Amino acid sequence: MSEPKVNGLRGAELAVYDLAASVDFYTSNWALTEVSRHGDRAYLRGTGAEHHVITLHERPKAGLVAVNMAAQDRAAVEGLHAKARGMGVEIVSGPTALDAEGGGGYGFELRTPEGHLIRISSDVATHADAIDDPTRPVRANHVVLNSPDIDNQMQFFLDTLGFQFSDFSGHMHFIRCSRNHHSIAIAKSQGAGLNHIAFEMKDYDGLMRGVGRMRMADEEPGWGVGRHAGPGRNIFSYFVDPNGFAIEYTTDVDQAGDDYVSRREDYWQNVPMRPCAWAGAKMVPSPRMRAAMEGKLIEERNRSCDDVISERMAG
Repeated sequence: MSEPKVNGLRGAELAVYDLAASVDFYTSNWALTEVSRHGDRAYLRGTGAEHHVITLHERPKAGLVAVNMAAQDRAAVEGLHAKARGMGVEIVSGPTALDAEGGGGYGFELRTPEGHLIRISSDVATHADAIDDPTRPVRANHVVLNSPDIDNQMQFFLDTLGFQFSDFSGHMHFIRCSRNHHSIAIAKSQGAGLNHIAFEMKDYDGLMRGVGRMRMADEEPGWGVGRHAGPGRNIFSYFVDPNGFAIEYTTDVDQAGDDYVSRREDYWQNVPMRPCAWAGAKMVPSPRMRAAMEGKLIEERNRSCDDVISERMAG
């Protein structure tokens, strides 16, 4: 019997400062579609069948709430739960029926060694009405996490959730749970947190049209449009959302089967035209984009929130 494993990325959940403003940005500018809203949270979908690709929670402080992964069926969910429990992983909730508002299904929750909440589910409702609009995001393509201990964090995903190693750039581990080159990447950083979420566009023309829509809304790219000269070799354009999160439009990501040849930093750091295959070192993240990817924009605003709360309590 094969080891249980996750088989795809569903999306992510974010804590945001202002739910209404964030929903407006992600629907009007980023071009997701609101599926439903319940109290302080909203579910947004792409043009594909996945019930939702991002959940927004209104909270006093912004941050990553959870990463949502897919499993093939209930047996895989239960197998992953038993495996994680046997390995001493922190289990937040056992396998159970999930709330219908989020698409229902069956799943459980666990935490990574650095405290990130991972929700694993099967049998979640899907949309029959795929939206035919290449200018809008189809699905969540990958999530990149920051970590001061990238080797340990990668090993957790490989050992516990059945991920496979794709590549190591010298700065980031890229790991996969499907044919997509990476569903998770783990970047070297001084602290743990979210680096960015990438949303998949149908093709290059659709990505450029999405970038055009963002620019018409006075949202300028913080990096790109370009093509990574490193692992994945995908076309990209990065932006900063109203909360300070880094988000990416991406397309043409490498696909990896069982015959994929993994490479490490000695290969990737000698690829010509790094970091952008089209513009080399002339195409690098802006200072604000780097700050967003490092989590500094969120940290600074959260500290400001702490100061306001303290002042109110003192008054």
